[in-house]
Amino acid sequence: MRLEYLVDVEEISIKEYLMLLGLSRRLARKIKLYGKMYINHQEAFNYHLVKKGDLLTIEFDETLNQEIVANPSELEIFYNDDDLMVVNKPHDLAIQPSRRHQEDNLISRIKAFFIDQEITSNIHIVNRLDYATSGLVLVAKNGYIHHQLTSKNRINKKYQALVTGKLLEKEGTINLPIARLVDGEIKRGVSETGKTAITNYKVLVEYENTSLLELILETGRTHQIRVHLSHIGHPLVGDKLYGTEEKRLYLDCYYMEFIHPQTKKKLIFSKEVKWNV
Repeated sequence: MRLEYLVDVEEISIKEYLMLLGLSRRLARKIKLYGKMYINHQEAFNYHLVKKGDLLTIEFDETLNQEIVANPSELEIFYNDDDLMVVNKPHDLAIQPSRRHQEDNLISRIKAFFIDQEITSNIHIVNRLDYATSGLVLVAKNGYIHHQLTSKNRINKKYQALVTGKLLEKEGTINLPIARLVDGEIKRGVSETGKTAITNYKVLVEYENTSLLELILETGRTHQIRVHLSHIGHPLVGDKLYGTEEKRLYLDCYYMEFIHPQTKKKLIFSKEVKWNV
């Protein structure tokens, strides 16, 4: 990881400047212990002062997690640069390794790509999708970019879902709190003691027995879309946990937009959702 900043404030210590930039204390400490810093190409340390017009360079190497198995299975890449990438996760694929998904998961596929491209940094997943959900996933290539994307950057996402039945109101907002139903279990439900959860929906197409919806989340609770639609009587098609027993879950994160932490440009990604309905 190499970061360069043209200092735009009056005299301040490097440590204070890093905090001003929004680096987490954890990342700043890692840079102090394992990285190198330069002021105008001269090696420097945390206590050294920078002033307006100085070039501050930070070098910090991350290494790929050696415990993760690399899997060269198909990886659909929508975007890729030195700082981040956007990939399309298939349905029924775990994001990260687990006891049941040790050999094949999204991170293991990304690791194989990193090795092939001789990328040595670690893999930082920014937005997570359930095992059964398909769609766009944002990946940061170092801890700094991950921190910038999660702490200072709003990532706007849109989903499409196929639900059972036809909704009386074709557009609306579901504002119902969600909580874990039983400690230690994955299933969630609407509960007065739960955390605030807000889902905006719009009916795109109505079929004979199902409806295609566009959904935008104002909050990001676990299983939020699935719980909300099930609660109002329109569970997602293929949702074995909250609804029906179809062969797959029809839920896809098809749209994503955010500001690139380095270039400050708005990036927009959209994909066609291909379902046989």
